[in-house]
Amino acid sequence: MSADETQLPIFKHIDTSIGLKYLNNNYDLYLKVLDNFLERYRRVQLSTLENGALHDVIHAIKGLSSTLGMYTLEKITTQIHQQLHPSREIIQECSNALQNVLDELKQQLRITQTESISSILIINNNPDEIDELIEILDDDFDILLALNKYEALEIFDEEQIDLVILHTELHDLCGIDIFNFLKKHTNIEKIPLIFITKKENEQKIKEIYPLQNIAFIYKPFQKAKIKEQIIIFNNL
Repeated sequence: MSADETQLPIFKHIDTSIGLKYLNNNYDLYLKVLDNFLERYRRVQLSTLENGALHDVIHAIKGLSSTLGMYTLEKITTQIHQQLHPSREIIQECSNALQNVLDELKQQLRITQTESISSILIINNNPDEIDELIEILDDDFDILLALNKYEALEIFDEEQIDLVILHTELHDLCGIDIFNFLKKHTNIEKIPLIFITKKENEQKIKEIYPLQNIAFIYKPFQKAKIKEQIIIFNNL
């Protein structure tokens, strides 16, 4: 596709004229760089980074946001970069600005996105259900398993998770409590989540967690239904 055939989305938080200027009006390259920015920073949580790691990430975002025309993000990252010990307030402001850009990129570039779900974390301690899910999913995805919230947290710290399957009624455990625990320590709210639950509990869970990227499955598990929901998540 040539430059004059490429149509840039209309962005609220990005001045595309700046980005195109830096990239010699190469529309296709600009879209690819924006796509790479989304992939690189979509899972970053600035508030969890130590000072040295935070400085490195802010420095990188500052340079990229300047080049790509992300004017608000550039302004805030420049302020943080000049401070030895930035306050929580300005870090949160930067997180919000970054999230605004990422949300907009995800929305506007979803046609060009090739990202797909590859790794699935199953949080369950019922051996029979675990076997069923693995039998359904193991051929197509990398399956990670956690029997409790602490194992799940450790996996989140070490692995990239694209989808979580969580039972709401585990043996001796409450799946909702596990979700609340992980919400405090991870980015689980930003990851597609499938709840295994009873049909009568679905509406109650929706009221507690009004998230857009959740779905529900019931026993007995249906392979086609689970695969269909994963395809839907891929297209969000």
